[in-house]
Amino acid sequence: MYSRLSNLVLGFHGCDRAVGNKILHSNGIFHLEKSSNDYDWLGNGIYFWESNPERALKFAQDAVTNKRLTKGYIKEPFVIGAVIDLGHCLNLLDSLFLIELKKTYELMKISGAELPVNE
Repeated sequence: MYSRLSNLVLGFHGCDRAVGNKILHSNGIFHLEKSSNDYDWLGNGIYFWESNPERALKFAQDAVTNKRLTKGYIKEPFVIGAVIDLGHCLNLLDSLFLIELKKTYELMKISGAELPVNE
């Protein structure tokens, strides 16, 4: 079940300074590339920290030494911000959506679908 949220949020993305500057100075030509790693916690996409530029910077700093976080792309930690319209999304802060998530999980289990496993 999806719902249209009527609010905007500020999101912050930790990246390498060269990537951030390329995007900020490209007049909309360049964009962040979505991550599609097996270990991405919430699946494929571009990850932002909501209202938390410090956490985005910490992620970028950690990625300098932990190459697994970003495949070694971050050499100089940097943060870019975005105004995000949540629009139609699965809101995991809303109890109604948590019920839907549980129902979907149970249906997938019954159907024999391969379920993701946290490791």
